Amino acid sequence: MASKKDDDWLGVLLGAILGGLFIATAWILRRLWVTLGWLALFGFALSKDVEALNSVPLRFVGVAVLLVILMVLSRRFRWLRKALPVVAEVERVREQKRRRVGNKLLRDFGFIDSNDPTAYRTAFSRGVWTIDAPLATLTDPLSVENAVRDRLAVIDGAQDVQIEQTDVGGHYRITSLSDARRDPRAEMTPLEQPLSWDGDWDAVPYGLRADGSLATHRVRECSGTVVGGLPGGGKTGGLTALLSVLVPCAAVQFLVWDGKGGHDWGWLAPRASLFNRDDEDRERIALELEAVVGVMRDRLDRMVDLRGGPSIWDTGGPSIDMPLLVLVIDECQAILDKELIPRDDKEALRYRQRTEAAISVLVRKGRSVGVWVIPTTQKPTSDSLPTTIGSNAASAIAFRVKTHEAERAIMGTAPGPSDPTATGLPAVPGYAVVSSESGDREVVRFGYLPVDAAARTAHESSNLRRAVIGPIIRPTVPTEGPSPEGESKNDATAGEARDEQTPRPRHKRAPRKSRTEAA
Repeated sequence: MASKKDDDWLGVLLGAILGGLFIATAWILRRLWVTLGWLALFGFALSKDVEALNSVPLRFVGVAVLLVILMVLSRRFRWLRKALPVVAEVERVREQKRRRVGNKLLRDFGFIDSNDPTAYRTAFSRGVWTIDAPLATLTDPLSVENAVRDRLAVIDGAQDVQIEQTDVGGHYRITSLSDARRDPRAEMTPLEQPLSWDGDWDAVPYGLRADGSLATHRVRECSGTVVGGLPGGGKTGGLTALLSVLVPCAAVQFLVWDGKGGHDWGWLAPRASLFNRDDEDRERIALELEAVVGVMRDRLDRMVDLRGGPSIWDTGGPSIDMPLLVLVIDECQAILDKELIPRDDKEALRYRQRTEAAISVLVRKGRSVGVWVIPTTQKPTSDSLPTTIGSNAASAIAFRVKTHEAERAIMGTAPGPSDPTATGLPAVPGYAVVSSESGDREVVRFGYLPVDAAARTAHESSNLRRAVIGPIIRPTVPTEGPSPEGESKNDATAGEARDEQTPRPRHKRAPRKSRTEAA
């Protein structure tokens, strides 16, 4: 008969064997019900390999203490978690979650396409984002840093980051810092009144940059600013914050064409020299824009006589007698897109071409005489924004868009490797990528001024409104214009042709002196 000492050693050996089988099975199968099953079997074996029942509680206490020690050690050694009962299953679930979050961040930051189903080697845990994915978008550390910092708000709780490239070819460790200064753009609150402006035409304020400084727009010598983005991205709200700054200035006159035919720009009506929200009367739109072209040409012809120089910006800037003309053409696709006009409606096609020609002339030639054209669209394509207009605009503002093609239609060119993209902007109104005349791009957030506050400012300044063009008289005889078939030609050629055909204002010549008077 075996002694008690031999029974104890046999029990320890049996427990070790069963425990090893339990650990191996739990680690391979990683299923909670398997883990619990082996745990029950292990406990039953421990209760049977001893002679005295009063020693069973002590054995269970010893096993529990051992498990607690192993779990404490697993916090230091992560590999140990895969070998512990129950903990292995919990760790597997957590690892899957960390990987899902890491891949979601890759999509949110635009490093991979939003529809890419691939699960890349990346994980986000406790504020640390590790990336081990050989992606082309991750090869340039500078572009990765710019993309992460420009969209820092998508990492919940992160106020700053520390970016470390652990290896070439897409290996990074990005640590979120919560004790740094928060991104001021994410904390912007609605404005109570328009932003203050000191009259500097080089810096008209409208929002905030990533470093918290005031974002400003250069109006001086800016003949055009193309604005585009998805519905709800903040186009109208952003422009309201920008233009409301100029409303109290007597040296500015506004002309508005609302292509939606709604009331989004109704707040500016009391201050606007011209306010047209009839998007179906194409003849009236063409005649009004051609009348503004006539004003521009009159300024070009008489600028030296009126100001003593060829440019309004070099001779004192806009004034009451020669104000800056701000032309807002909201949802310009409604009047410029050929696809919205029936092919057999030759008259509408003719007026559409005249409208495009007038806008392109204003953008190309209005810089020196104080004409600023702002076409906006939620459908940024070459049909909505013809190259005759977009390629001559001095600046561009792209709110969030879905495709890179839409971004190129707004900005004119594709972003560089280190440039922020409008496809990666947060789904928060007001964020936009702005491009200056020099081509530099940055992510800003436009301020939001409630409509009632903007309307109040416009009403208080309604006495500053002045007539820019005379009454529009529709011709009794249909005006000759290029045939609709001519629209298939190059847009630039059509724009130049309309530019030359638009009559210039005539000035009366002094009567010639007779030879006797001359003598």
